[in-house]
Amino acid sequence: MNAVVSKNDITSAVAAETYVSPSDFSDPLDFIRQRSSLEIHRMDDLDTILVSKLACGFDRDSIDGLTLLLRKISEGHLPGLKYLVFDFAHCDDSTAVAAEGFDELASATARLILDAPVISIAWARTYLNGADLDFALSCSMMVADRYARFCFEADLASAIGVYGALAQKLGFVKAERLMENGEILTAEQMQELCLVKHIVENGEGLLGAESYVRQCGRRYNASYSMFRAQRISAPPVRRVETAPAASRRV
Repeated sequence: MNAVVSKNDITSAVAAETYVSPSDFSDPLDFIRQRSSLEIHRMDDLDTILVSKLACGFDRDSIDGLTLLLRKISEGHLPGLKYLVFDFAHCDDSTAVAAEGFDELASATARLILDAPVISIAWARTYLNGADLDFALSCSMMVADRYARFCFEADLASAIGVYGALAQKLGFVKAERLMENGEILTAEQMQELCLVKHIVENGEGLLGAESYVRQCGRRYNASYSMFRAQRISAPPVRRVETAPAASRRV
C-alpha cells in the first residue's frame, strides 16, 4: 500500500533540511572586533589577517582576544590563512607591561609555525620595549617602520622572553650586551642584526605592510619551510614567572 504524503509535509521537510542558522554565516573573527584594544583587517586576496594593537603593552582584553585567535588558527578554523600580521599601532613610548596570561600567549605565538602553516609577522611602527618587544621577538619575523625604535633596557632576571629570543638569534654574549647596556636601536641597526627583515617607509601605513606581504607571498612555501625549521631547531623559550604578572617589566 502506497503511503500518502501531503504537500504540507513535503514543504516542512524541505524547509527543515535547508534551514541554516544565521550564526553559520557569522564572521569567525567577530570576537576580535568586540575587543576595544584590537582592530582587525582582512586581506583575503593575500590570505592574510592583520591585527592592530592600539595601546602599549598587553592588557587582559588583548591577551584574551589574541589567545582565542591563535587557538582558532591552530585548530584549523581559518583554513587557507598564510600570514598573521601583528601591528603595534600604539603611538606612545610608555613601558610596555603585560597582564596575566602573557607568557602563555607569547609561547603560543612562537609555536604557531609548528601548529599551522601560518607565518607570524610583527610590525613595529614606533617604539617597542618590554612586553611589546618580547612578543615581537616571538613571531617568525619582524618588519619595522623607518623611524621605529627598539629599547632593550630590562632586568635580565625578569626578561626571560627577550633574553632567550635574543640568545637564540644572536648568541648569549651579544644578548647580554644589548640588555645590560639598555641599548636603543634603530630599525636599520635591527636589520643589520637580522632581527628586522624589512623596513617600511614612514607614511606608507597599511599599504606598506600589504605591499611587503604581497612580495612574501611569492615565496611563501620556501619561507614557511625555513621558519618552521628554525623553530624546530630553536624551540620556544621556556618562561619562568619571577614577578607578579601585572607589574612585569620585560
